[in-house]
Amino acid sequence: MDEIHRLENQIKQLQEELEKQNKEAAKMRQRLSDENLRRLKEYEREMQSNLDQHDRDVQMEYERLLNEYQRSVNAEIQEQQLAMDVEYQKLLATTQAKEREWIEKSQQLESLITELKKSTQEKDQISAQESDKYMLEAGMAYKEVEKKPHEKFFPKRIKPFHTAICEARTLAKSGLNEAAIAIYISTRSGLNRLGFDVDEQYDEWIRQYSIFKNKVGLLHIQTTDELAFWVNMSANKTVKTDDLSEAEKNEARIQINYWSTGEYGNICKRLSEFAKEISEVEKTSPTEYLKREDSYDIDVLKKSITELDEMLGKFKDLSVLYKERYNASCERADWGELIIDFFEGEINLEWLEEETHFKDAEADVLVAVDYEQYMQHIYGQEYDKVDAREWLELVFQNSQETDIYIYIVPYEKGTHVENRVVLYIDYSGAVNDDYSRTIYAHIMESIRLEEDNGVINFTTDINELKTNMNTTLRETGQSISKKMQRIR
Repeated sequence: MDEIHRLENQIKQLQEELEKQNKEAAKMRQRLSDENLRRLKEYEREMQSNLDQHDRDVQMEYERLLNEYQRSVNAEIQEQQLAMDVEYQKLLATTQAKEREWIEKSQQLESLITELKKSTQEKDQISAQESDKYMLEAGMAYKEVEKKPHEKFFPKRIKPFHTAICEARTLAKSGLNEAAIAIYISTRSGLNRLGFDVDEQYDEWIRQYSIFKNKVGLLHIQTTDELAFWVNMSANKTVKTDDLSEAEKNEARIQINYWSTGEYGNICKRLSEFAKEISEVEKTSPTEYLKREDSYDIDVLKKSITELDEMLGKFKDLSVLYKERYNASCERADWGELIIDFFEGEINLEWLEEETHFKDAEADVLVAVDYEQYMQHIYGQEYDKVDAREWLELVFQNSQETDIYIYIVPYEKGTHVENRVVLYIDYSGAVNDDYSRTIYAHIMESIRLEEDNGVINFTTDINELKTNMNTTLRETGQSISKKMQRIR
């Protein structure tokens, strides 16, 4: 028993040292996390103070700082930064050495207890009072572990310890105190180890949760600030998001969601789900939250962090793309008006107004939330089922009743959108190249295009257009083909 007592004391001392060193390491990691969070808030304040200047350079600098922050909260980067810290590195090495020593001495203790059990099957010289002492220690160790979220990290691991304590009590009642003590000591040692393992997992969960929470906060700032960016661009204002009324914010959300083809709404929806989870943690405590069966575990947090990284990258591109789509749509409408005015007023073509409109919305677009909300918000319950994000079709007819089809088509390249013009003239007989070149020149003149650079595409073969690799061009070819079939 003396050897067991000696090992017990050594294990207890090692456990206390390990707990102390793990707390020190956690403090170092937390200091880094707190510094990153402080920088984020500082960047946010700087951006808000400069937003009213509507200075693109300021916005770009803010985005650079946010990207820098995003990288800094990455788990691997944090580890690299900590690895460069000599103090942290020394602490980590000492902790690992002590943990190995603890495991080794725990194994020695288990071996001694096993031998003790064998030697005390027939004789027992230990008092019931000492047995009660060890029973109390084992019970207290059990209660300490029970307070922790052990089921989240080590499901059903605590149950065998409860069974062992009950078995030891039975032995003690039968007078086999030494055997009971051996079980109590083994159980207490196992519970201490389980408690330590739970604490390690809990600390890792807290670290991942901190990264997760910070990234949710970062994306929330970006999606919220985007409301002011949109209003400033579309309404030619200089406002901050906080200056907008709820109605103005809602209107901005609807419009951003429409021009981003629902992607903004999807990001905000997912962000709301993450925010709800954070709220559940903050409402109680991480410990109580982790006792819930449906709480996020470490793997879910890591996957969510990866998802947030993807969302942050996607939102950065989306912030540029949806504005490009909006500006390109405005340009299509302007070009359409210029062409109509010129063709009617200057070259006396008949404009077929009923045939002129943006592309008819596809069936899946008609039921999409982003489309319905936007159209109802702008036009009320009754609206033309067209999609201003797509091509604009213009139809004219000359005195010989030759139909002239002009499509102003958006081309997307990465985050850039540019408009191109597709021209098709439906000659009833042979193609008149001179007339085609004249119409081509009039289009350039009407939209004040000094140099073409591939903006205008003239086609004489609908089938070639219908089989084009570009989806939008294929659709324009199909649209012309359907109109001609209907007319004839």
